[in-house]
Amino acid sequence: MLKNNNIYLYTSLLILLIWTLTPIYWYLKLAFLTPNNINIFPPVFFPDDMHFGAFYNIFGYEYITDDGIILPASGQASQVIRGLFNSFFVSIITTIITMIVIVPLAYTFSRLNFRFKTALLLTILLSVALPPISTLIPFFAMYIKLGLTGTKFGLIIVTLTITIPFVTWMLIGYFKNIPPIEKLGRIDGLGRFETFVKIFIPISKNGILVAAVISFIFAWNEFTYASILVNGTQAVTFPTAISSFLFQHPYPQHLSASLFLGMIPPFIVAILLQRYISEMNIIDPLR
Repeated sequence: MLKNNNIYLYTSLLILLIWTLTPIYWYLKLAFLTPNNINIFPPVFFPDDMHFGAFYNIFGYEYITDDGIILPASGQASQVIRGLFNSFFVSIITTIITMIVIVPLAYTFSRLNFRFKTALLLTILLSVALPPISTLIPFFAMYIKLGLTGTKFGLIIVTLTITIPFVTWMLIGYFKNIPPIEKLGRIDGLGRFETFVKIFIPISKNGILVAAVISFIFAWNEFTYASILVNGTQAVTFPTAISSFLFQHPYPQHLSASLFLGMIPPFIVAILLQRYISEMNIIDPLR
């Protein structure tokens, strides 16, 4: 019976893996094809003639294939480069601010009892469940009056409204699993703040690192607010910069190469910290 369950499990995982990766591969392979090969019908699953021309093009460089085909530089190259820089800047700053705010906030909710604690937790949960599109118009109207449209500072602020509630909720559940070490701190003569800094944070570093990864990925992938608040400005981010490729014809490989490029940073961050992600154990914050 156990063997049959394992077969069902592995079969389901295989189907899920194929279902997920096949569309991604099918589109990303366009980044390595010439326009002529893209239009071949029926399309081939493993093309013989592949190159990195599209990756040169999206950074503003012309590329000549072995067959002498000239692939011109993309007209959106400046936007792509600026978007990459801005996305890294916004994601890193957002992650730093998020961690500074949520670590003590999650500790307070998970380890202390105070008045209206459950109501405040439910407020955080509501913020997590609220779709960004529902607050887009109020933010846009407010940003116009404050002069924050088209600025990285404004985008960081609005991105924090996504990362702080979600990662706080996740980290509360993780902190609840940590044993009550505060008593040990008091035995050693440490105050609550010293216990938090010297004992609690080192013990919970795995969960904090995972929270930082999730915050970075959220900030890197944010599109809803960026598409309205900074798109077409000097503060354009990478997701909004590459959205302009949707209307570019006949070079779909530029969009494909940009998507491939955009997947690399969060993928690398997740791979480097996958051990901590697998070790993280979260329980219901409302318990």
